[in-house]
Amino acid sequence: MIADFFDHFMNVIRTIQWKDLIDIAVVAYLIYSVLNFIKQTRAGHLMRGLVILFVLIIMAQWLNLSAVGYLMTNVLQLSFITIIIVFQPELRSILEKLGRVNLTRAFSFSKTANSEREWISEKISNVCDCCADLSNRRIGGLMVFEKTTKLGDVEATGTYLNCDLTAQVLVTIFFPKTPLHDGAVFIRDFKIISAGCLLPLSQRLEISKALGTRHRAAVGLSEISDALTVVVSEETGKISYAENGEIHIGITVDELRAVLEENFIVDKRRKKAEVEA
Repeated sequence: MIADFFDHFMNVIRTIQWKDLIDIAVVAYLIYSVLNFIKQTRAGHLMRGLVILFVLIIMAQWLNLSAVGYLMTNVLQLSFITIIIVFQPELRSILEKLGRVNLTRAFSFSKTANSEREWISEKISNVCDCCADLSNRRIGGLMVFEKTTKLGDVEATGTYLNCDLTAQVLVTIFFPKTPLHDGAVFIRDFKIISAGCLLPLSQRLEISKALGTRHRAAVGLSEISDALTVVVSEETGKISYAENGEIHIGITVDELRAVLEENFIVDKRRKKAEVEA
């Protein structure tokens, strides 16, 4: 019995063509998108109502309740028009997102290195603008830039955000007395993944006692990973960064930009050249 089922299953697998796989993938993605849309909007309650209408129609047909069946059928037809009216803002948002998709980039198998560097450079500028603002206003800040060492355990200690990296978002997070301002912002591929993260403190005795918890946390994480951590002092407004267990205190915004570019543009390009060689 099991052997027959296995043979039948393998025969079905052998008959599947690449077009069938594409067909299945597209349908699965569409189903996932619809379910995700229902989950994230008010459509959940409406879908329950539609299911109830379907059940009533089936029961009316089964019990030969012609009047009830006629009424429910017409209500169901009107419900599809109602969906378009009630969820017009959500549907419009979906269509706008589809319209903003850059088809040239989406279907390009060779994203130009120049466009990638420009995008990273823009995000680096956002970080530098944030640090300059925090420094001028004496607001403390701590940012973690993940590199090759995966830091999922650090990411999990904070509040999941998964949002675009802009100077405005970073300044808002670090603004005093906001719920997430005390922890670190965890950044992966220049996207804010989570905020309010807890970092391990360095236990090295040679670190100056004048440095606060943020600086010790920055050094502590850099001791156990290759992550780059950026700190803005709340007391002095100085910008610092920690890398490979060493902290560099009191750098300028231009120096910070150079450090970030060296780590995430130049170093990335160098590694790519080494792989190709």
